[in-house]
Amino acid sequence: MFVQSVRFKIILWYMLILALTLAIFSIILYRNFSQALYGDKDDLLLSRVGGIVNSIDTYWEAERLEAVTMGIKEDLFSKINNINFAKIAQRWVEEKSDDPDLLNIIVQIFDVKGVLIASSKNVPNISIFSMKAMTSELQKEKRFDNVSIEFSPGNQTIFRVLTMPVIENKKIVYIVQVASPLSSIQTALKNLKWALFVLLPLTVFLTGVIGVFLAKIALNPVDRMIDTIHQITAENLKLKVNIPDTKDEIKRLADTFNEMLERLEHAFSSQRQFIEDFAHELKTPLAVLKGEMEVSLKKIRSIEEYESVLLSNLEEVNRINRIVEDLLMLARFDSSAIILEKKPLEISGLVNVIVNDIKVLADQKDIRINFSAQDKITIYGDENQMKRLFINLLDNAIKYTQRNGKVIVSVEPLEDYARIEISDTGAGIPANEIKHVFDRFYRLDKSRYKPGFGIGLSIAKSIVDAHKGKIEVESKINQGTKFTVLLPRQ
Repeated sequence: MFVQSVRFKIILWYMLILALTLAIFSIILYRNFSQALYGDKDDLLLSRVGGIVNSIDTYWEAERLEAVTMGIKEDLFSKINNINFAKIAQRWVEEKSDDPDLLNIIVQIFDVKGVLIASSKNVPNISIFSMKAMTSELQKEKRFDNVSIEFSPGNQTIFRVLTMPVIENKKIVYIVQVASPLSSIQTALKNLKWALFVLLPLTVFLTGVIGVFLAKIALNPVDRMIDTIHQITAENLKLKVNIPDTKDEIKRLADTFNEMLERLEHAFSSQRQFIEDFAHELKTPLAVLKGEMEVSLKKIRSIEEYESVLLSNLEEVNRINRIVEDLLMLARFDSSAIILEKKPLEISGLVNVIVNDIKVLADQKDIRINFSAQDKITIYGDENQMKRLFINLLDNAIKYTQRNGKVIVSVEPLEDYARIEISDTGAGIPANEIKHVFDRFYRLDKSRYKPGFGIGLSIAKSIVDAHKGKIEVESKINQGTKFTVLLPRQ
């Protein structure tokens, strides 16, 4: 189902993140726009208050000079609680009521006690002065407020109000209050709010619709890969996924899947080869067991004859047992079930003992084994596994070396490793097969090489890997093969 698909989840998460991002952006935009509008309004009111104060002071100064000319004492001209100042203030307000600069501006002037002494004509009986503001002015601070004024029943208008004291000689002489309606600001903010409320979900929806088509285009190669995968079975593992002509994750996925198919094909091929080899290896000893038992049962035999048959049967049983043990060993290495009993080992002496023991097999083919070691070299390893490792390698060298050939074994120290080399003068390994010699159940071409079960070298490599070492192979056709084992020194 589309709802459960990856593309739907990607689109859904993208839409949610986009919606959250746009919501945060809208909130920030709305707040900044609101602050800018209110800031402009406050600046306007401040400039109007400054003009009002300067203009009233001009009127008052003219009256003062005229009175001084007439002989009136200048000390009587105090603005604080002065009825003449109240008249001058009211016269100024009335004369300036039609001034374009004061359009939509309410002007009110209060004395130091908060009593209204002058007011604009359009609100002669409305006072918007509060005791809270009065307290602020007495503290010589200007104050901005939002005040709701009801001009008619049920019709209220919100005003932005600036109340600012006028200070002379460190005393408040009067208070100017100007107010301007916020209807234009509220309308602008309301329009912006509705625009954001409509555009935000619409943008998210349209982005989601476009995302569906883009996801479909982007994931088309994946759909084709899925169709190809449905056609792949164990019988046609050679079928490969089409690799898109891109350098993105889809191409890497296709490459990875094709590599996996190659590994599976190789694994299935190895398993089939293993079953064939396993059946072949068991077929001979089982046939011998069956034949000898049938022959021995046809008539009464002597004790010597029965003993001979039992010994032959025991030899075949031991052969089957070795095959099963090798398989169990590989299975235990795979599951990391083998616990190595590591201890200090003098590797030169250990290899020398193994070489002497295996010379019995070499003598049967007149193969000479040369052993050399520079110094006593100590490693830290499992003695039993080390014996199994070098017995497998030496047995392999003798098996693939022709009669009258030679096997050379050397042990030498390196800075961090002990290097053991085992080389022979056998038929060699083709270059295209060297990379497979450690593969499980892999055997060389049966038409040219000795038959075998194909797990001896796999066991050898598992032992080396378990000891954190390295094993390498070099070979040339008709010149021989050399195995190099590097084991960490103690």
